[in-house]
Amino acid sequence: MLNRRIWVVALVALLMMSSLAGCAMGDVAAPDREVPISVDAALEGQAAGLQGLMSGSVTWSESQLSSFLTELLKQNTGPNQPVESIVVWLEPDNMLHARIALKDGVMLGGNSIDVMGKVMVQNSQVMVDITDAGANGMMISGPLMGLVSSYINGALSGFGVAADVTTDEGSITIGMSGM
Repeated sequence: MLNRRIWVVALVALLMMSSLAGCAMGDVAAPDREVPISVDAALEGQAAGLQGLMSGSVTWSESQLSSFLTELLKQNTGPNQPVESIVVWLEPDNMLHARIALKDGVMLGGNSIDVMGKVMVQNSQVMVDITDAGANGMMISGPLMGLVSSYINGALSGFGVAADVTTDEGSITIGMSGM
C-alpha cells in the first residue's frame, strides 16, 4: 500500500513539474504606443476587408484591426463573454503583439493577457506562431505555446485563401491568391 502512494505522489509531482516547466516570472513586453479602439475604426477595417476581397489584397492599421476584432467579438457573443477589448500591435518581420483586456473579476490579480508571436502564411492559410504569453506577472513560453498556436490556427483555418502576409510598424497586409 505504501509503495503505491509513493508512485502516485511521484507521478503527481512529475506532472506538476512538467506543466510548470514553461512558466517563468515576468511579463511579455508590449510596444509603447497608443492604439485607439472605436466603432468607426472597426467599420473602416470591415470596409477595407471587403474591398480587399475584391482587389486581392487588404491592408489594416493597428487601430482598424484591433477595433474590428473587438467589435466582431462583441457582436458575435453574448453579454457573458469575458473579453473587454483586443489590442494588436504590429511590428516589422511579421511580428505581432496582442493584449486581450478582460472584464473585472474574470482573473485574479490582473485584467489582461499578453501574447507575442509571428504571423505567416502556410498552405495558403494565415497562421500564427505564438512564442510568449503572459498574465499576472507569469510568462509562458516553449512547448506549451505550440498548443496555443495550434488552437488559434485551427480557428483560422476556415477563413480565406492567403498568398502572403507582411507587417510593418503599425500595419499588416494580407495578399490573397485566386479563389
